[in-house]
Amino acid sequence: MLNHKKRPTLSTVAQRCGYSVNTVSRALRGDPKLPQATVQKIKAAADETGYIPNRLASSLRSHESHVVAIIIEDIENPHYSHLMARIEQELQIRGYNVIILCNNKSLASEKELAALAVSYSVSGVLLFPQDSVKTANEGSSAVQLLQANHIPVVIVDRSIRQQDIDCVRVDDEAGGYLAGKVLSQLGHRHFLFLAGPQNNTSQPLRQKGFLQAVSDYCPATNRSVRITEENDCFAAIRSGQLARLLTPRDYSALVCFNDEVAYYCMQALQDEGYRIPQDVSLCGFDSIGSDIRFLPRLSSIAHTKGYSIAEYAVKALMNRIEHPAAARQDIVLPVSYYDGGTCAGPVRLHRRPSDV
Repeated sequence: MLNHKKRPTLSTVAQRCGYSVNTVSRALRGDPKLPQATVQKIKAAADETGYIPNRLASSLRSHESHVVAIIIEDIENPHYSHLMARIEQELQIRGYNVIILCNNKSLASEKELAALAVSYSVSGVLLFPQDSVKTANEGSSAVQLLQANHIPVVIVDRSIRQQDIDCVRVDDEAGGYLAGKVLSQLGHRHFLFLAGPQNNTSQPLRQKGFLQAVSDYCPATNRSVRITEENDCFAAIRSGQLARLLTPRDYSALVCFNDEVAYYCMQALQDEGYRIPQDVSLCGFDSIGSDIRFLPRLSSIAHTKGYSIAEYAVKALMNRIEHPAAARQDIVLPVSYYDGGTCAGPVRLHRRPSDV
């Protein structure tokens, strides 16, 4: 009689089909030396008993799990969720399975998840670091923990200062510059820049590029840039007070650290009666609307078509897995401006909806 209180094992399958444990194991591994009829009978018995191979035990024997862990900071951001789906597709093509671990924007949790990935004997890790600056400098970080355990790791979608780690990212400084250039050439001279997290290396690079473009393309005597810090922005979003942060309108162009924030701003401005782009031009980063078609159109900066972050990140990880001693790669993808119709020439400042 089968014991239904325990997980089915090879012995359970062997009892069901009448073959030895060794034969069952060979059949489930696809041993071509066994008769096809035997293999089919054993696989049928495995299905009937609900047997699932213990991949952890197998990986300990073979030292190869063919599982990649993705450690992400914010699974709710559509940019990340869509990127993870693309990464999973790329890995499946190469015969790898995926586990997704979310640290909920906690640096301590990030290290714990890295330890969990090590305990699962994963073949590699794609890491979206929560705190790029600390990750670069603290010896007890998730990156150092993974490297100490000889787990191949690639940093995705941002850079860190550590010199011995592979990174795949977009050219954030060029992206910020492109946003500033496009808006300045449209005639804008007064800007509001909603900044992202300061510990995310993409933020200072995007802001630096943007300010440089404004300096290059706008006369010094006729320009203004108001910068709102990330804490103020997200506090306003959480409290439903974003409109108060965006008004009064002393700017004609609004640039947001990412598209997620830009969509919040789009809704808040429209709720106040402002038209986009007639009253306010709006530009974001990541161009998530290009992939998520039901989202409203939005002008945005993102990697140039043909340069997939997912594809390059997976290729970098495969290279690190296959060639552990290879030189470190810092892969920086080019960026482009995607016109979603939310940027246009400026109109008179302080215009209220009642003036229309």
